[in-house]
Formats: sequence, C-alpha cells, structure tokens
Amino acid sequence: MSPVRPRGADARPRPWALLSTFFLVLFILFLGAFAVAERGLTPKLGIDLQGGTRVTLIPKGQHDDADLRLAQDIIRDRVDGLGVAGTTVVIEGSNIVLTVPGEDSSQARDLGTTSQLTIRPVLQVQPVAEGDLEPVPAAKGDRAAVAREVDEARKVRQGDPQQLTQTLAAFRCPERDVLAGFDDPSQALIACGDGAKYVLGPVPLLIDEPEDGKRLDGQQIVKDSVSSGFNQQAAKNEVSFRFNAGPGQQGSATWSRLTQENLQRQIAILLDGQVISAPVVQGVTPVGSATSITGDFTTDEAASLAANLRYGALPISFEDPNVDNVPASLGLASLEAGLLAGAIGFLLVLAYSVVFYRLLGVLAFISLLLSFVLTYVLLVFLGYTVDYSLDLAGIAGLVIGIGMTADSYVVFFERIKDELREGHRFRSAVPRAWKSASRTIVTGNMVSLIGAVVLYLLASGEVRGFAFTLGLTTVMDVLVAFTVTWPLVYLASTRPLFAKTWANGMGRMENIQAAAAEQRRHDRKVDQVTEQDRDRGVTAAIRGPVGDTITGPRTERPATDEEEGR
Repeated sequence: MSPVRPRGADARPRPWALLSTFFLVLFILFLGAFAVAERGLTPKLGIDLQGGTRVTLIPKGQHDDADLRLAQDIIRDRVDGLGVAGTTVVIEGSNIVLTVPGEDSSQARDLGTTSQLTIRPVLQVQPVAEGDLEPVPAAKGDRAAVAREVDEARKVRQGDPQQLTQTLAAFRCPERDVLAGFDDPSQALIACGDGAKYVLGPVPLLIDEPEDGKRLDGQQIVKDSVSSGFNQQAAKNEVSFRFNAGPGQQGSATWSRLTQENLQRQIAILLDGQVISAPVVQGVTPVGSATSITGDFTTDEAASLAANLRYGALPISFEDPNVDNVPASLGLASLEAGLLAGAIGFLLVLAYSVVFYRLLGVLAFISLLLSFVLTYVLLVFLGYTVDYSLDLAGIAGLVIGIGMTADSYVVFFERIKDELREGHRFRSAVPRAWKSASRTIVTGNMVSLIGAVVLYLLASGEVRGFAFTLGLTTVMDVLVAFTVTWPLVYLASTRPLFAKTWANGMGRMENIQAAAAEQRRHDRKVDQVTEQDRDRGVTAAIRGPVGDTITGPRTERPATDEEEGR
C-alpha cells in the first residue's frame, strides 16, 4: 500500500480542466452579450468614436448627493420622454454628464435646464433694444464666485417694488442670468423676456398657505395634462397644462384668483427666471380649467418645454453647460486610428514572440487573442447592462493591456530559462518555472490593478474610461495566464516537439546546460577526491574545465533532473 501524500504536495496540473473553465466562462459571456446586445456583438461607443455631443452640467452653489441623484433621474426621464435615442446620463464627481449621439446638441442643452416655472403679476414693463445686453463673465466651476454673483444680483434685482421701478430704467438685461433658479419668490423681481424688461410682483401664495408657505409654481401642474402643439388662431406654438384641484390642492384655485385680481392686466410666466410669456388676462379662468402658454417657440422648443414641465423641475440649478461637439467624421477617424494602433500592437507582439520563443511564442499569442476576445465580449456585455461606452481613452487602456498580457508570459518563459540553466530538462522546467512565475504575475498585476482602481475613483471623464479598461484588462490578464497560458505551455512541454531548441527558442540554454553538466561532473570528481584525501589527511588540487580547484567544503545547490533520476 502506497503512503498517503498530504493534499497539495502532489498537486498535478490539470490543464484540460483549466482550459475548460476558461471556455465555459467565455461561452457564458457570449450568451449574456447576445441576450442583452441590441446591435449584435458591437460595444457601445463613446461620442469621441461615433460623433456626438457631450454636455457637462456643473451645479450652482451647494447641493447634496440626494439632489444630484434626483436631478439625474429627472433628466433621464426627460430623455425617455423626448425619445432621444442613445443618450446616457451619468454622475461624474459632482457633475452630471449627458452624451448624445449625433451632431444636433440642442436637445442635450435643453435637457439640463432647471425648468422651474413660476408665475408673477407684471407691475411695470419697458421695451429693450435688440442686442442691448450687459456682458456677464462666466465663473464656471468657481462656487464661491457664483455665490457672490447671486448675492449681488439679488441686491440689484430684488426688494421693494417701488425702488425696483426706479431702477428699471437704468437696468440692462444680462447676457447670462445668474439668478436663474435662485430668485426669492417672496420678493419682487426685475426679469427680462423677449424684447422687454419687467418689474414683477412676488409669486402668489397658494390659498390658505401662511406667509412662508408654498407658492404657485410648476409643482402644482398636473403632469398628465401637459401637451404642446400649434395654435391655429394665434399662429404660434403653445404649451397647455392644468393646475391641480381637489382636496388639499389649491393650484387651480390660486390661478383662478390670480386671473381675477389681474383682469385686463399682464401676468408673467417665467421659466428659470426668464419671462417666456406675459399675456394680458382677458377673463377669469375657472377652477379646474386648463391654461396655455404661447410664445415664439419652435416645435422642438415647445415639445422640450412640455417634457420638462411634465417630468418636473430639477432640484438644483446648473451653470451654463459645457458642450463638446465631436463630428461623426472625426469620431470615425479616431476609431480607425485606435483599431490600427491595436492591430500594430498585436503584430509587433506576434513578431517578438516568434523571434524569441518560436512555437512557445505562438502559444502565447493564442493566449493573447483569447484574452482580447474575452475582454471584448465583456465590454459588449457591460455596455448594455451598466451603460459603459468605449471611448478613445478606453482603447488606449486596451492597447496598454496588450503589453501587460505579453509581459506576463515573458516572465513565465524567462523563468523556464532559469530552470534550464540550473540543469532541468524542458518538461520538468515548465512546472517549476510556473510555480515562481505565477507569483510574480499576480504581484505585478495587483500593483497595476490598485493603480487603476485609485485612478478610477479619483479621476473623471475620459480618464475614468482609461482606468476602467486598464483594470479590466489586468484582471483578464491574470485569468488568461492561469487558465490558458499555463495549461497550453504545460501541454506543449509534454510533447517531444517543444523540447527541441528550434521549437522553444532556448538553444542558448542548451549550451549553458551542457557547461553546467560538465561542471557538475567535475564537482562530483572533486567530492570523491576530497573524501579520499580526508581519509589520508591531505589537501589536493584538481585541474578541471574552469581551472584548478582546491578541495574544500561544498555549498548546497538544488538537485538536478539527473540527480533526481528523471
């Protein structure tokens, strides 16, 4: 009966089990990608590769994460309502980023508007000459500067109505309204519209509300009642809606009272602080009846306004959006350049592998191809499940990942050389080399993975795409090294063909191995003479292939295949 060996002491490689595991994982990912992909096995591309518009919305003032997530949900609802296909809405740091395929950025700009609708009675109105606007320098990203701008604008444009009436004559409408979404509804306001500037009264309080209670705004609009269309009588596009009415809902009743108090006078309807319509009230609106806004809207603008009112106002205001347009032709050129870079990288790796490692290099290249296929399918799967889009920075991460994967098998093959140099045959050198090389591969990839994770967490924009693909290829590198490269090379080591130096590219090791064998024979001869002289009590010098050797104590070295009887 043979002795029982401890578990792991005789852990033999299971190459077919490892290869089966890899192909099972690949098969499952293929099924998953086919199930979720909408355009075949094509990954979602960023706007820098397919052309489109990227809109970055930077919040004004202080906000919390809950408001930012709510704003993201509302903007996503607006996207769905407008049917803007292919648009993604993500939070990057403290900003919201929209990416819209195609060259028309008008819809993307409108999606980020606050759409806070308010209603104020008109106290005074003056015309404004076309183009007579006060320049306002942008303070994008500087929250302290934005806060100062808002405070200064409130001091000038809000307060006592009589004082504002005196100020109105000298007031110039700003190019950029810093008060949009930040005006105090309980105070009078100087606001501007198309060709006019106004002094407006406070936003009316809802009926039965205290002085600091709720006021009439877009929150009281019945969402399902919002519609847009062309008014034949007015020959203009209009947006129709209805205020709520019912138990505990005073929107429609407040609107009715407002029309009664301002009969034959103007009422201003503001969107984000700008007057979009200031009709003269011709009659009292009954409670529960619909009302409409007409203006110089285009059909798309009316539809966008209706969608924004239907899906609600954003809980936070944003600065003027940063808009980056990428023409489709430039995106296609970038995609072709990225694919060309990847193809050149593959060919260079193949040439290097074949020159230095011959057939082993071919096996390594097969591993590299399988790693690429696995990564590609995973990117397709992630594109339709977590909205990941492959951009130009992501392709850079993939190209670098090719180099890192190649580096892993170079480490493995160099360790095989070390084992051959120590006197082991090719078949036994492979598992010995993998034992130490696998630790080096894991350690090196862990360092890269930590760097990619830290970069992903701290960076934003395209840099995150680079960090994501770099981390992904790093993980795939380890997986492929253990489940493909190692079993393939192990199976090759069991074939006599791969033991030949012309096949494995390790002919130089054969010469070194022969010299080492000669040295070992010499060492054994020295040992024999030393033992004989020790018995006689003398010291001897032996002339060998590396010169005279004085017999003495020997240092320990690893056993060779010859000594181990293999």
